Amino acid sequence: MDYTKCFKEVLLKYSFIDPFVELIRHNENITYKVTEKYSGDTYLLRMHKPITKNMQGVHNTREAVQSELEYLLAWSSHSELPVQIPVPNLNGELVTTVVIEHEEVHCSVLKWIFGEIMSKQDLNSEGTVRTFGTRIAYLHQFSMRYQQGSSFIRPEYEIEWTNTMLSKLRSGEEMGIIATKDFYILENTFSLINDRIKILSKTMETWGFIHADINYSNLILTPKGISFIDFGLSGSGYYAMDIAMGALLTEGELRNALLAGYTTIISRKIDTEQLEGFIFLAIFAYYAFLVSNQDKHMWIRKQMPDLIENYCKPFLNGEAVFYSF
Repeated sequence: MDYTKCFKEVLLKYSFIDPFVELIRHNENITYKVTEKYSGDTYLLRMHKPITKNMQGVHNTREAVQSELEYLLAWSSHSELPVQIPVPNLNGELVTTVVIEHEEVHCSVLKWIFGEIMSKQDLNSEGTVRTFGTRIAYLHQFSMRYQQGSSFIRPEYEIEWTNTMLSKLRSGEEMGIIATKDFYILENTFSLINDRIKILSKTMETWGFIHADINYSNLILTPKGISFIDFGLSGSGYYAMDIAMGALLTEGELRNALLAGYTTIISRKIDTEQLEGFIFLAIFAYYAFLVSNQDKHMWIRKQMPDLIENYCKPFLNGEAVFYSF
């Protein structure tokens, strides 16, 4: 597909004046930075077309993109920190659909958030990590109050999702990227995680709209504090999944500070054994994504044995691993 032709057609659907366009990346979406040359106003243009079929899913449908944008609009009116606010097209629509080479491509535009992409060095103090925990909690607190419309549709992160992920990793074993003996351990790890998920209850306090992709590149340090960006994989899931992803970004000795920050806003007991499973799923999701990228196959071959030996096996033996990752 000629993506250059595609984004040029999309730009005509908006009121941009003399825009300058820069490609950012192509993962679950194709993203561009759009800057109006004279006003300096800056936007994020997303074409909801994943780089591989491996990443195709409900989140790429027009209805799901619309649902994500409606959530962001609602969140922006409640958040004290910057939010990527959706920008309607000339017809007043949040989602713009164009047809290129007989294929529909759904697109959206968000206001740009200015700040620095966070890194490991930004989450190396107890105070910052505690604040990070409160930011996750505020997001969940809003989700608990958010009223989804009848047409609201986003991915769901539970057993079907974990089984799909395991199937993608199985293709890695079939290609010889993952050793058969290691895949056997992976299967057992997934089985234990699924057993734990099956006994979780879905209540207003445990299940709702989550970001589902909390990583350094999706955290922006703004003058007002830490803002979340890229809700492209957001959906319905256990709040523990976001907490686990946040914990994975911090050193083991600082994770209690993250949990303390979270529970100052949402007062409930956090089960670290439950978080362990979701940390594994965050890691496995990354491996499953890389399986379709031939350039990363050597990296998977090198890293998988360490993951199996130092984390999966102790986990299966009943050892606590929350603080070890």
